Amino acid sequence: MGSLVVIGKWFILSLAGLALLSWVGCVLLARRGRVVTVTMTGLSVVLTLATVADLVNAHYSYLPRVDDVIGIRSWPTASVREAAAPAPPRPHPNGSVIDLPVNGVRSGFGVREAMVYLPPQYFTEPQARFPVVYLMHGSPGAPVDWYRANRAAEVGALLASESRPAILVAPRLSHGWLDDSECVDRPSEHIETYLVDDVIPTVDARLRAIPDRADRIFAGMSAGGYCALNLGLRHRDLVATIVDMSGMNKPTHDGGMAGLFGNRPDLELVAASNTPALYAPTLPLYPSMRVWMDSGRSDREALSDTRNMASTLSRRPGFGVVLRLRPGSHDFSVWRPALRESLQWAVPPSGTTSALAASTTGGRRPRPHALVRQNHHRAGTTT
Repeated sequence: MGSLVVIGKWFILSLAGLALLSWVGCVLLARRGRVVTVTMTGLSVVLTLATVADLVNAHYSYLPRVDDVIGIRSWPTASVREAAAPAPPRPHPNGSVIDLPVNGVRSGFGVREAMVYLPPQYFTEPQARFPVVYLMHGSPGAPVDWYRANRAAEVGALLASESRPAILVAPRLSHGWLDDSECVDRPSEHIETYLVDDVIPTVDARLRAIPDRADRIFAGMSAGGYCALNLGLRHRDLVATIVDMSGMNKPTHDGGMAGLFGNRPDLELVAASNTPALYAPTLPLYPSMRVWMDSGRSDREALSDTRNMASTLSRRPGFGVVLRLRPGSHDFSVWRPALRESLQWAVPPSGTTSALAASTTGGRRPRPHALVRQNHHRAGTTT
């Protein structure tokens, strides 16, 4: 169903009309004593499912263009070999997306491909290094959602045109589309370890990333928004900026905390340590952080949590918080503009150094040779 698209109201109406005609045909044939063929019934079922899928797609604004329907990548692509070449063989005027294999050596998560956008400057300035935005998908969801529904490659090209080139990394954060990992370490998969100890080191080693917290951004939508918030706050030594789009301020796994973390003697403590609503009020003042909180005003799932978390963090010294509420609900019509606006705020212009880095050189992985840049501005107060 995920491969069906609403091109417009006429498309849904056409599908619905064809489904209705097909079922009417089945009924008329049956009343006249004629055998309804398997083909006729199957066609009716397919058209009905297609109509329902399209209605769901229209609600969430998931696949906005025709090329997404037929599986054609609407973004420019390149190979990992080309990206790793000392002198890339050709320019990429709008940047390109590569599929970067990440081996889950520390996490045991296996080899998964991250979809990585490289800006045009990556191919024309072979000595330059770039900040990195880690894009955390929702649940249900997959890395490709960022490029199909959120138009991440277009956002990357826009940033590059504004002298804010950045690498955008969308890693796999679950075993499957319906698997709700919440980006934590649980018995069946260690996603927090995968991101922190496998993905980030791989990106730093294989791409020309700036290996410094001041030039890392965790961004997520929906369940990925919770991931960005929770992992960002838990690993402030690794990341200086968080973008939370419609995320909750607590884990919300369908199986409860035992279903998420497993039945363990320290379950209550582990759950609390992954609940920003509980631990955020007592976070230490340093290192400094910038946080962008974003939600649709009609979002019954996340609006309250977004407001509460923005209020909590804005009262903590050392946190610069921006709250952005916009028309819409819990869907991509909110997250598309949110991604563009938040990254225009979060990614600094080229050639500047980071004031945040001066107070944040400590942490779990010393980086004495890290390139440091000045953020274009300090985060403002909550708006």
